[in-house]
Amino acid sequence: MSNETIKEVEPGRIDARFEGLRLKDKNREKALLSSILEHGIEEPLQCAGERLVLLDGFKRLRAAKKLGVKLVPVALLGENEQAGILRFIKLSNVRGLDILEQAALVDELNRSYGMSPMEISRHVERSPAWVSVRLGVIGRMSAEIRKAIFSGRFPVRSYMYTLRPFTRVKKKETEKFVKAVSGKGLSTRAIETLAVGYFKGNAELKEQILEGNIDWTLRQMKQEDAEPLNEFEMRALKDLKLTEGCIRRIPYKIADRRLKTGAFLEAAKPVILTILKKLTFFRETLEEFNGDT
Repeated sequence: MSNETIKEVEPGRIDARFEGLRLKDKNREKALLSSILEHGIEEPLQCAGERLVLLDGFKRLRAAKKLGVKLVPVALLGENEQAGILRFIKLSNVRGLDILEQAALVDELNRSYGMSPMEISRHVERSPAWVSVRLGVIGRMSAEIRKAIFSGRFPVRSYMYTLRPFTRVKKKETEKFVKAVSGKGLSTRAIETLAVGYFKGNAELKEQILEGNIDWTLRQMKQEDAEPLNEFEMRALKDLKLTEGCIRRIPYKIADRRLKTGAFLEAAKPVILTILKKLTFFRETLEEFNGDT
């Protein structure tokens, strides 16, 4: 890198079209922001071509824009985007690219620039198997899953080690699962626990995850000494949760002036009378059950 010419340019001149090919990490970005605030940008951004298409340094660029930095250091990796990507992949061991980032760049060369796997292999000086593995990894990801991972809303490690086996046979279900748990700040261990419940548990447990009842599902699954709920128990628990919600909501709704029409009162009164008649039995049954547990 010492033989590269470094120049300073305005952040607005840099083309960040490949931003979606690099993984975002909020924690690393916060730390970098603090570092730049204190020391400035110490490592130049790596670009390609006259348009200064950015390949490495997206976090630095975002931080520079947030901080209002006027000029940022830039080094050129190639005379055009294709040459720049090829060189960047060759340097990826030094730069510590994640396998998914490598895969996204290889996929870009294959789809956008029409390079065959053998051509890519030769230019980046990696084996055909190396290229094939990366094309396979990115090829099995749906657009929704890819967006969730590269935006930082779903952990890379959880996809690579927990979900990948399911993408081959349950692609749509995997996409639903990723959508249900993304952006909730869950640990990789929590996601692994939820994945077991979603793909190997009963239908009710799966439904709880899809409905967003993540905390309850995790508490249920982490009770090591407790037996897992069967489907009948899950349905009963769901009814109890619905009842609890109705008990909280109904008093406020009954007090709403919009419910004072004659038609509503006529329809509601017999229902209310039936509920009142059953309240004593309902309460006694719950108290007895609760006392026995």
